Amino acid sequence: MESIPRKPLRAAYHCSLALLGLTFLLSTADARPMLLLSEQFPGPWLEVTQEIRDILALNKVSACSQAAGRESSRNPGEYLLYCTSDEKLWTSWRVQPAARIVRGPGRLFQGVPLPDGYSA
Repeated sequence: MESIPRKPLRAAYHCSLALLGLTFLLSTADARPMLLLSEQFPGPWLEVTQEIRDILALNKVSACSQAAGRESSRNPGEYLLYCTSDEKLWTSWRVQPAARIVRGPGRLFQGVPLPDGYSA
């Protein structure tokens, strides 16, 4: 009875270890500390630009007749919007106008109060 050659098994083992190590290094290469949303979108509240309104309309978002935005401190050009159409129900949206990306609706975030003059 023949035994299994050790060299191919050893090579496969070493190759697997190398791939595992590479995967680990790549996954931690861009590890930035997590920011609270209040830190990522520190304010102040800004008037929503026509460019952002056009992106919302393009994505058929109708819940933003009244809106205010805060720009991201981590990703310039990304905005957190708080929107309402009746000043009672508020939703949050994340918008990147240059990439034409709209994410939402979502709930309001703890630590990020409504714009001045509004209450939930």
